[in-house]
Amino acid sequence: MRTFISVLNLLAVISLQLSAQPVSNYTYKLDNGTTVKTEKTWSQVWVQQKYSDMVAGDKSSPLAVNIRALGSLISGSEYKLMSGGKEVKIQGVAPGTYDLRLTFKLSGKPGTLSFMVGNIIIKPKSKTAVDITLYDYQVMIDNSPASLKGLASYETDIDRCKTYTIQDIYKGIPTFYEVGKHDKPLNIAKTESDVKGQIKPGTYDILLTIALSTQTQKVWLENFIMKADTKYKITVNLNAGSIQYTGTNKDLTALHLYPAGTAATQTGAPAPNKSLETISYSNVVIANCTSPGVYDVLLDYGKGKKYEWRKSISVTTGNKTDIK
Repeated sequence: MRTFISVLNLLAVISLQLSAQPVSNYTYKLDNGTTVKTEKTWSQVWVQQKYSDMVAGDKSSPLAVNIRALGSLISGSEYKLMSGGKEVKIQGVAPGTYDLRLTFKLSGKPGTLSFMVGNIIIKPKSKTAVDITLYDYQVMIDNSPASLKGLASYETDIDRCKTYTIQDIYKGIPTFYEVGKHDKPLNIAKTESDVKGQIKPGTYDILLTIALSTQTQKVWLENFIMKADTKYKITVNLNAGSIQYTGTNKDLTALHLYPAGTAATQTGAPAPNKSLETISYSNVVIANCTSPGVYDVLLDYGKGKKYEWRKSISVTTGNKTDIK
């Protein structure tokens, strides 16, 4: 399930749990009719609302909205201020509580992503500034004609980010279902590998299951139309960063990632806490795919013989972060 949270510091957002500006009606839809839905993924919306005094006579807008998307996802955006389900003009708007409807044009495949942010407060003689940061996976679907004896073919790829497209340990394993019926997977006409095969033409709900270390993420492509004698390649760009141990201690056996600030709350000797852990990696000498954010990283030596904290480690989309 997607998590939406508001933040006081963009990269420290993972440490907060409550949202003063709730996000709702999140819809990710391609122009070809495919709807993208996710479960237990890293996708998030971060919202920060702040206020400043307006000088007497200031005729500028009482609302400023700053939008940022991490990685490759959108090519444009627009927003509308709403009250009771109806749009209201921002210039000269009366003080009160409103909703903000945001619509984004997708960059990977023609389509739109939209959602509503609630509890937008316009105060008397004040300017409201709303900063919105969007992080989601970019879905790209390419199709081309092929001689398949009336069947349709498929292949899936998982990219860590736009700048890193080596298909290594990350896969999106596809499972096909009837539209709206996810209790029983359909048979495949021809399986060529765990990510490649052929199926009868039709409209399907496709589930891509992605294993990322200790996590299993799910990306649904609902109402996916597959035509006869057509080859489809589905690529999911995670817009992620990566983290890797580059130190010299060969006893290190795991990296445990926690929300920034976790280390400061712990008393006594450093120790793991599974209830707070974001993700962990046991293969520490490779560049492990990681959600962007700021973490306190617990280094595990000798499978629990010794622990050490590395605090406020920043991971950004498209970049590798070294831990020593």
